[in-house]
Amino acid sequence: MAGVIWSHESRQDLDTIFIRLSAESQAYSQKWIDEVFKKIALIEKFPNLGRMVPEVRISSIREIMAGKYRILYNIGKDEVVEIMAIRHSSRPLSEF
Repeated sequence: MAGVIWSHESRQDLDTIFIRLSAESQAYSQKWIDEVFKKIALIEKFPNLGRMVPEVRISSIREIMAGKYRILYNIGKDEVVEIMAIRHSSRPLSEF
């Protein structure tokens, strides 16, 4: 099982998205955050589960979807997974 760490940026992304979604729907925001943590649990068990990020084309940088959001992560040494960022799928990564 891989260890998971969160970058400062990814924690900010998680909080910002959750707050934004909560303003629209408490129920949906809770459903989304639950889905995020279920995906993280999957990544812990199967780090290579996500697809390679097409814009980057580096095999260790992968993504998995939670709703309309891309959870971007890097598989490091000893299969330590770093959650790098969470981005809306409609926006290209080049905007960040």
